[in-house]
Amino acid sequence: MTEKLLNITESIPTPFLLVEEKIIRKNINRIYDYAKLHGFAVRPHIKTHKSLCLARLQIDSGAVGIAAAKVGEAEKMAELGALDITIAYPAIGNERALRLAGLSFKHKIRVAVDSEYGIDELANAAARYKTVIGIHIMFDAGLHRCGFFDPEQIVKLVQHVEKHAGLRYDGIQMYLGHLYGDAARDPQSFKQINQLWEPVYKALCFAGLCPQTVSSGSTPSLEKTHLITNVNEIKVGTAFLNDYFVVKFGHCALENCAARVVTTVVSDVTPGQVIIDAGSKGLSAKQLLRRENLEMGYIPDYPEARIFRLHEEHGWLDVSHCKNPPRIGQRLSIIPVNVSLCFNLYDYFYLLTSDGTLQKKRIDARGLYV
Repeated sequence: MTEKLLNITESIPTPFLLVEEKIIRKNINRIYDYAKLHGFAVRPHIKTHKSLCLARLQIDSGAVGIAAAKVGEAEKMAELGALDITIAYPAIGNERALRLAGLSFKHKIRVAVDSEYGIDELANAAARYKTVIGIHIMFDAGLHRCGFFDPEQIVKLVQHVEKHAGLRYDGIQMYLGHLYGDAARDPQSFKQINQLWEPVYKALCFAGLCPQTVSSGSTPSLEKTHLITNVNEIKVGTAFLNDYFVVKFGHCALENCAARVVTTVVSDVTPGQVIIDAGSKGLSAKQLLRRENLEMGYIPDYPEARIFRLHEEHGWLDVSHCKNPPRIGQRLSIIPVNVSLCFNLYDYFYLLTSDGTLQKKRIDARGLYV
C-alpha cells in the first residue's frame, strides 16, 4: 500500500476489505472493449461482490442485466429497479421457484436448468402466479458439473420447456471453468469445446429451437470466448475485480487487482515469521500451490513473504526471505486467492473512489445462500 493510501485508511480497524474504483473502471473498459469487438452482450455476475453499489456501477457501464447465483441475491439486486436477471444456477426447490415467479412480475427472470424436474417446478410456480419465467438449458462444455453435451438430451429438455405456457425458452448457458492457465490460452481447448457444442447448436436449429442467447462465462478464458461459435453473451464475475488465482495463472497483472484485504502484524516474536490479524475469516481458506508450498494470498509490498497457514483469526507469514521483514503494528495489503469468497466474509467494504475519497459500502447480499 502507498503511504498516501495508508494515511487515508489508518483510522479503520483491521482486517477490512478495500476496493479501488479506478481499477474496477479500468477492468470494465477492457471487458467492454473486448465485448464490442466481438459483438457480445455483457452480463455481470454479482455473486462475486454481492454489492448494490458495484452492481449499479456495472449496469451504468452498459450491462444488459445481471447474473446471480441464488434467488436471495436476485431479490436484493432487484432493489436497484427493473432488471433483466439470470439465475445461473439450478434453482431446485419449490420455495425458490415461487420466489422467482414473484420476482418475474417486475423483472425479466430466467433460470439455468438441466433437468425436467427443475423445469416442472418452475412451470408449476409460473402457473400458480400466472406469469412467465425464462429458461436457459445448461450445456456441459467440459467441467462436468451441470448440463449435457449430448444433442438429443438438450433438444429433449428444450422441447419439455416448450410444453409449458408459463415458461419461455431463451437459450443456452455454458461455463468454461475447466480452462485456466495454458489451457485457457490454447486454441485447441476451444476446438474441443466446439466439437461438442456445434452438433448441439445444429440439432437445436434443425428442430426449430435455435437459441436466442448463447451465454458463456469464466474469467480465465474470458478474452478467448470468441473462439466458441455462436456465443453472443458473456457472464463476467471475477474479471471486474480480479484476484491472486487470476494473477497466478497469468490472466491479469497485479495492477488489475481492485480488491485487497488490509491487515496488521500482531506478533513478530518468532524469527522469520510474523502473525497477522486476518485468518480464514478474513482471507478465506482458499489455497494455491506455489513452488510446492501452500499460500493463501499475495502481498505485493513483500513478494518474498508467504502466507502458509490460517486459523480463524490468525495468519502465519513466512518472512525469512524478506530483507526488511514487516514488524509488529505494520499494516499489509493482501490480494486474496478468491475475491468472491472474501466479499462474503465482510459486512462492508471500503471503496476508494476515483476522486480519492473513501466510502464505506455495505455488502448487501452477503450470506444469501438460498
